[in-house]
Amino acid sequence: MTASMDHPRIVKLIGVSWDSLSDLWVVLELMNGGDLRTLLNKYERLQRPAGFDHKKATIALQVCHALTYLHSLMPPVIHRDLKSRNILLNRAMDAKVTDFGISRERLDQTMTAGVGTSLWMAPEVMLGERYDVKADMFSFGVVLSELDNHTLPYTQAKQRSHDNYGRPMTDASLLQKITTGDVRVEFSGSSPPSVVELG
Repeated sequence: MTASMDHPRIVKLIGVSWDSLSDLWVVLELMNGGDLRTLLNKYERLQRPAGFDHKKATIALQVCHALTYLHSLMPPVIHRDLKSRNILLNRAMDAKVTDFGISRERLDQTMTAGVGTSLWMAPEVMLGERYDVKADMFSFGVVLSELDNHTLPYTQAKQRSHDNYGRPMTDASLLQKITTGDVRVEFSGSSPPSVVELG
C-alpha cells in the first residue's frame, strides 16, 4: 500500500529487493531522527516540562496532514495502527507516518477487524464493532496526550487506580474502562482546551 502513496508526511517507499519469495526486503526513506516514542521517552527521562511547544505542535500538525491525505483518498485509507512508534522523525524533527502493514482501504462504510495496538485503539475497534476514519482520529488524540505528557497513554490513570486488593489496575481492566468511557487520556494543565477536546 505504501508504494501507491505520495505525500510529504508519509514515509516514502524507495524500492524492494529479493533473492527468493522468502527473502524480501523493503527499502524506505531514511528517517534518522528515530520514532516519536523514543523522543518522548528521552523528554520524560530529562524531565522536560509537559505541554505543547512549537516543535511538538508542528509534529502534531504534520501527523494531521498525513491523516488528512489518507482519509481523502478514494476510497479512504484507514491507518488502523497510528501510535507514537509509527511516527518517524528526520534530523530536522519533521514527522512522517509509517507502518501501513495493517492499513486498509475503506471499501464499505465501516470496518470490523480488531487490529492495532490496544492503548491507541478506539473503543469501537477494541469491541470489534464497525468503525471508520474516526478510529484514526481517536488514535491521534491518544498521540496528542503522549506529546503533551511524554508518557505512554493512560499512565496517570493506571498509577491512580487500584483494585479491591490494592494492586495496580491490570491492562485488561484498563482496556475495559477505555471501552466504556470511564477512562480517557489525560493532558497537562498547560494544554490548549482545543487539544484536550481531541483526547
